[in-house]
Amino acid sequence: MDTVMGTKIQEQEILIEILTKLSVKSLFRFKCVSKSWNSLLTEPYFKKKHHNHAKNQPDSQKLFTGTCKNFYCSSLSPNVNDIHTVPNICEPFSGFKIYCCCDALFLIEMWTMFFLWNPTTSESVVLPAIESPEQDSTYGLGYDSTSDDYKVLRIDKAGIALDEIVALKNGSWRKIYSPLVSPVGDGSILCSKEYLPFVNGAFHWLGIHPSHMMSLSISDETYKTIPLPKNTRLYPRKVVAIEVGISVLQSMVCLFNHDEITFNLWIMKEYGVQEFWIKLLTLPSNGAISIIPIYRFPDDKVLFRYEYLDELRGINMIYRTCDNQIWSVDIDPLSFVIDGFVYLESLINPREIDAYSISKTDSLGKRKREGLLE
Repeated sequence: MDTVMGTKIQEQEILIEILTKLSVKSLFRFKCVSKSWNSLLTEPYFKKKHHNHAKNQPDSQKLFTGTCKNFYCSSLSPNVNDIHTVPNICEPFSGFKIYCCCDALFLIEMWTMFFLWNPTTSESVVLPAIESPEQDSTYGLGYDSTSDDYKVLRIDKAGIALDEIVALKNGSWRKIYSPLVSPVGDGSILCSKEYLPFVNGAFHWLGIHPSHMMSLSISDETYKTIPLPKNTRLYPRKVVAIEVGISVLQSMVCLFNHDEITFNLWIMKEYGVQEFWIKLLTLPSNGAISIIPIYRFPDDKVLFRYEYLDELRGINMIYRTCDNQIWSVDIDPLSFVIDGFVYLESLINPREIDAYSISKTDSLGKRKREGLLE
C-alpha cells in the first residue's frame, strides 16, 4: 500500500513539474481535462510555482501596450512571433490610467476607483476606496514576501499629507507616519514620475534633495535614504527642460535624466551602496519629450519607451533599443501607442489573494495526502 501511494505521489510531482513549464494559454485549456487538473491549476501554490519558473525563462517576458482601440500583448523574444489582443477591462481612453505592474497584476485607476487586473486571465478586483484622495498623488504596487500579500502605497506629491498603504488581505487603507511630511512639504516631493518603482522589497522615489532617493520597506514600513551617484548633477543650474526619474532593470534600481540633447542612464549593481552606481550608457535624446527604460535584454541591450510630440496627433509613443533600433509591435497602423509595460504572464487571480496565506508546504502536503490528481 505504501509503495502504491509513494508511486502515485511521485507521478503527481512529475506532472506538476511538467505543467509548471507550460504557457498560461495552454494551462487555461488544460483546466478542462478533469476536475483534479482544474483543482491543481487554480491552486495558489501551483500558480506561484508556475510564475517563479517563468521568471527564469528568457522567452517569457511580454510587452503590454495599448492604443486608442485595443490592448495588446507581444513577446519580447526575437525567437517568438506572438502578438494578440487582450480582453479589455475598459475601453482605452475611457478615463483610466495604468500605474504599474507586479507579478502580472496591473494597478489601474478608472473614474476614481482602483483595480488590480490580470490581463491574461481577465480577472480583476476593486480596491477599497480612499477616503480623501489627494489630487496629485502617485502609487506603487509590490509583493510583501513576509506577509505573503500584495500592497499598494500612495504618496502625496506635495509632501503634506501622510502616506497611505493598503494590503489586499486587510482590505482597508491605513495612514503611516512619514518623517518627511511637514506643513510646507519637503523631501518627499516627487520629480515628474507618476509611479513608485518596486525592487528589493521597497518602493522608491526621487525628492528635491540632489544627493539621495527615498525608499519605503514594504514589510516593516521603514523609510530610508539611498545615495545617488557621486558628482552627478541631475538638476542642472541653467534653466533647461529636463526629465529625471528612476526605474527597475533586471531587478536593479536605475537612475536616468535627459534634456533635449542627451539621455544618461546609471544602474546600481549592489543595492544601497553608492560606490556601486555605474553609468550604463549615454544616448542622444532624438527630440523625445520623455524616455523611460523599461527592460534589459539578456545581451544587455536596453529597451526604452520614447514619447514624441506629434503635431497632428499629440503625444505619440514608440519603443527603441539602445542601439537605435525601432522595436515594432506591428499593431494597428492607424492608431498610436498610449502606454507600455514589460511583464510576465501568470495565473495569479487578484480575487484570491487571501488564499496565498496557505503555506506552500501545507498546500502541497494536503494535495499529496488527499491524492487530488488522477
